[in-house]
Amino acid sequence: MALATTALSAAPIDTTVAPAAAADTSQWLTEIPLSSEVSAPTVASGRIGEPTGADLSAGYPVTLYGWPSIEVLDAMQVGESVKLTPLAKALTGSNGSFALKIPDAAATERLAGGDGLVDLEIQAWSPDGLASYSFTKQYDTSTGSARLVDVAGEGEATTGLDLVTKSTATAEGIPADVSAVINKTDVCGATKTRTYPSVDVVVGRMYSSTSGIRSSFSIKNNATATVGVAASVAGTYGEYSQSGTSTVKLHGSYSWDKSTLKGGRQFRTDFTYGRFSNWCYPVSAPSQKRTYSYTVRATRWEGGGSYGVEAVPTVKSTNCRPFASHSSQTKSSTRASSTSGGVKLSYVLAINLTSKAGYSSAASARIYNESSKQKKLCGTNGTPSSPGRFLAKA
Repeated sequence: MALATTALSAAPIDTTVAPAAAADTSQWLTEIPLSSEVSAPTVASGRIGEPTGADLSAGYPVTLYGWPSIEVLDAMQVGESVKLTPLAKALTGSNGSFALKIPDAAATERLAGGDGLVDLEIQAWSPDGLASYSFTKQYDTSTGSARLVDVAGEGEATTGLDLVTKSTATAEGIPADVSAVINKTDVCGATKTRTYPSVDVVVGRMYSSTSGIRSSFSIKNNATATVGVAASVAGTYGEYSQSGTSTVKLHGSYSWDKSTLKGGRQFRTDFTYGRFSNWCYPVSAPSQKRTYSYTVRATRWEGGGSYGVEAVPTVKSTNCRPFASHSSQTKSSTRASSTSGGVKLSYVLAINLTSKAGYSSAASARIYNESSKQKKLCGTNGTPSSPGRFLAKA
């Protein structure tokens, strides 16, 4: 079953913990206060559901972990391990709701790479399964104090998350009750089990259904791309599903120079991905490391580039504006839209993941009308200047 990550439109989140399902939390991450007791900005919130579709009951643990920087993950050899850092914890409310707050954002500084990006993962347990969701924030001290902020032009919404637990029937040490779910020490980590080089990722798209149109796309140093993260309880082929994203800073530049645009064009580049087994030492058996899930995430941008093709979408006429002869438009200041299946990993996971590159001064798309006739320039999600992709029409 897929780990859903759709935004909620239900009533406001209730983080009141009902006593009926309350668990003994006396040994659960004792150095971290419950988020309900913390006065700090909410980093992530939402609801957790069971595989049956019902809301998770109150009193179940939700933990926010920090991963080491992408530079650390990339340098790891297969078989090497790193610790995951617990940063926040919460108990679900009566309708499966949760809100996570980091008591001390300065504690995330050591997790940030040279680019200041911090990779985070929510893990929520019930006796029936595990839900996880990955995302990236930017470590920032511009206000005089440490805080985590959205990555400019990138990232995903981390409020109103809708997470669904996935069965742990094939995992080691199936939790039998709430106490067993919390039966973890603060010593949790990840071991690199495999590296996947040359993973093809779509970072841009453009379309034309008329003649005389050309396109270009460029990535400059320090551009960012947000790419999917996959999770699995068993770690077997066909059992993975997307569970959030991570944002990668691209150190270097690459240009898909101006060329004729006919039909749908994809701008592709390569990334390295790594597979990690996630484990913890339980409180009841602190010398017995137990693996409970697997994660596949990007560890490096490799560079290079290629083209792909896809169908031209249909857009509303209200999305289109005049496109004068011998003119061009550049998109460099809006969020890009996600490409479903843009990360080509089906050959190892049986699924592809989403991808997108934010348009900024470091990543831009440009479309040219080099014909002698006026055309129409449309946006796939609105007018040409809105987030989305360019489409030229007669």
